[in-house]
Amino acid sequence: MNGNVVSVRSRHENGDSSRLHEVNGGPLHAFQPSEGTVSLDQMNIKHLENRMQVLRQSLVDDIDAQLNSMMSEVIERLQESNPKQNGYHKGASDHKQERKGGEKQFIPRNSYLTDLFKVNHIRTIYNIFAAMLLVLFLNTVVHDYIQTGTTHVGLRTIKTGFGSVYDIVEIWMIMVASTFFIYLEFSLWANKHNELAPKSISRKIWDYASLFVFITHQTLFIMVPAKLTIDKHFPAAAGILVLMEQVRMLMKTHAFVRSNVPRVLAYKPKDENSEASFYPQFSKFLYFMFAPTFIYRDEYPRTKSIRWKVVMWNVAEILMIVFYVAFILERFIIPPFEKYGPRIFEIQFVVLTVFSSMLPAIVMFLFGFYCILHACQNAMAELLRFADRQFYKDWWNCTSFSAFYRTWNIPVHDWLHEYIYKDVHVKCHSKVFAIAMTFAVSALFHEYILALAFGFFYPVLFISFAGFSLLLVFLMKNYSKMDGNIYMWLALIVGNGIVYTLYPMEFYARSNCPPYSDHLLDSILPRSWICHKISNDTSSVN
Repeated sequence: MNGNVVSVRSRHENGDSSRLHEVNGGPLHAFQPSEGTVSLDQMNIKHLENRMQVLRQSLVDDIDAQLNSMMSEVIERLQESNPKQNGYHKGASDHKQERKGGEKQFIPRNSYLTDLFKVNHIRTIYNIFAAMLLVLFLNTVVHDYIQTGTTHVGLRTIKTGFGSVYDIVEIWMIMVASTFFIYLEFSLWANKHNELAPKSISRKIWDYASLFVFITHQTLFIMVPAKLTIDKHFPAAAGILVLMEQVRMLMKTHAFVRSNVPRVLAYKPKDENSEASFYPQFSKFLYFMFAPTFIYRDEYPRTKSIRWKVVMWNVAEILMIVFYVAFILERFIIPPFEKYGPRIFEIQFVVLTVFSSMLPAIVMFLFGFYCILHACQNAMAELLRFADRQFYKDWWNCTSFSAFYRTWNIPVHDWLHEYIYKDVHVKCHSKVFAIAMTFAVSALFHEYILALAFGFFYPVLFISFAGFSLLLVFLMKNYSKMDGNIYMWLALIVGNGIVYTLYPMEFYARSNCPPYSDHLLDSILPRSWICHKISNDTSSVN
């Protein structure tokens, strides 16, 4: 850059000296002042000014190009060096998920929001959002206290929603102990399979018998906790918590068996190098059962130490989110439907309630995402020193629902892709059918949790997942980026508003409206749609 400045300066000085030589010793040497002298000097000055402007612009462009080149080189070297902190790469969330041979590769990286919160502007948005929630909370408390002399801050909803903590812990421990039997069954099958002669009838019988035991175990694992949840009459929040843990353990055990069966089948006793990878030790199974991933590996990238401040902050965020969710439910979602049944709502009121529920519903959706996929997952990852913390990507920037479903819950998406989509696609060779089956399995799990937790079958979420969401995946392919992102957020806002209207309506209709005469119909048909008719029929009989 200095060389360029010197060259420009030398060119400028040479030009001036030549011009002086031209004036003093050249043809203009004998020039005498006359009437045209002033005009000629003005022309020379104007010419010099134009030359200076050109040189100045050239100099500025030179400096700008040199600075841009230097900055680009610095950025490239920083990206290549990518220094590590606490065992994982700083800024590693910008890396794309790598797959080798179609398999997920675990690499050390932060969660997206963890890196974004290091930017002051993004952290300020977080602070503004927290301040707005605090103001909303204080406004509600002051208003309720002045108007009624009491306050409703969500504590009643938390106490009612979770019920007996001891019963929840008891069922959870039963489920954990049951998953340990999976490892015992698997190890017994693997050792016996290795002892039996290849291609023998006894080995085939042993394999099919072990498969039958595994399927029976998984079936009982679904039925027993579900029955206990129903028999103990868990409130909705407690039921959702127990059933989510049940589904999580089902996915974990399926992933463990599905990943390790091919290893056992491919094992050759005469191969000395294969003995070490015959089947995993119990310590690896135990780590996987609590690791924040649904894809089994013998080893995962680990951090150097546990940052207890990070764990404590994540736990504090979880508690605050539970409190605020209960507060929003108690303040905005529950009140319109508490008296559904004795008071019959017209369709106009339901439509208005859907629109009024959209804003608190999308806030609840964002709370759920942040609590489960950021705070909970990062707390568990920190405790286990699990280094790959890409539990989600920047789904808020997505322009299509296909991208949204791939990025907003990566652990579940990885499991569905690895153990549902790929297996179905290999068997049927149809990509569309494999996608449809993947959506159906995901929707079935969601509906199973909600149906047992609330005590009724109301497939609003199932229809939205397996129906409208699958349709939007194909319809939104041709939209521009801006239009696609707007439509995605619009669908999320409207969809959550409908969900948070219809489910509370049916929940309180089940408490206040007369049941169907047929028990089976009463279990699968919504009471809220015909509560007015049932009430009229009952009053006419009386």
